[in-house]
Amino acid sequence: MYLTEPRLTDVVKKQLSHKLSAYSGAFNSLLVMQLIAILLGFSTGGGGSSNGGTLTIDYSYSTGDTSLIFTFLWALSTGALITTAAYRNDAFSLVSNRISHNISSFLFLLFASAIGGVLAALAGSIIKFTSLLQNNALFLESSGLFSSPADFFVRILTSVLYTILFAALGYMAGSFIQRSKLIIPLLIAALFVLPQLGLNIGGVDLIARIIAFFGTETSLLVFLAKVVVSICIFFAVSITVTNKMEVRK
Repeated sequence: MYLTEPRLTDVVKKQLSHKLSAYSGAFNSLLVMQLIAILLGFSTGGGGSSNGGTLTIDYSYSTGDTSLIFTFLWALSTGALITTAAYRNDAFSLVSNRISHNISSFLFLLFASAIGGVLAALAGSIIKFTSLLQNNALFLESSGLFSSPADFFVRILTSVLYTILFAALGYMAGSFIQRSKLIIPLLIAALFVLPQLGLNIGGVDLIARIIAFFGTETSLLVFLAKVVVSICIFFAVSITVTNKMEVRK
């Protein structure tokens, strides 16, 4: 009689299936965040009026940026949350090891972030459509699905990539915290103290340089490469940090 050791792919599949069911609260919180962001989107725009002889035009605009911000915060917190002891021990209730746990967690974050990124990109269209129904007004959309489908799908892809990036960053930060709680003061310092210090590289503020590294990229392929490499680095660091931790800690 021989004992058969389960293959890594089979273990990862079971882990991922379990996490998609057990972590359903993450998707519920995403929907709540999107609803709040859409409601706030109606009040974060602006408007005005223009006079031309006997013609007066009143206009207003809304923005979907609020939904993007809320989605990025959700991704960051979700990435950190699934590294906590409660989530980690729940995952290890199945046959698992560090490698399969990390891989299934990464796949879960990729799946959840893809949904979050698509919803965030579509939120702007929802706001515009709702405004049309309420005000019976004519509006113009620059990169809509019908007016410019290529730009529309690029916007969705960009939103998804940013969401995955924030989720990976949250997962890495959570891995450091689970390794040692002493890292929390350092993370707080990185978030609030470093921007105030105005550290700069080559005369450019460090935070501004990091934002510009992604935000000012005009080539989609180069932007994709930057995000993919950054995500791989974040996940590789996470694996390295948690690799020597006990299964239950």
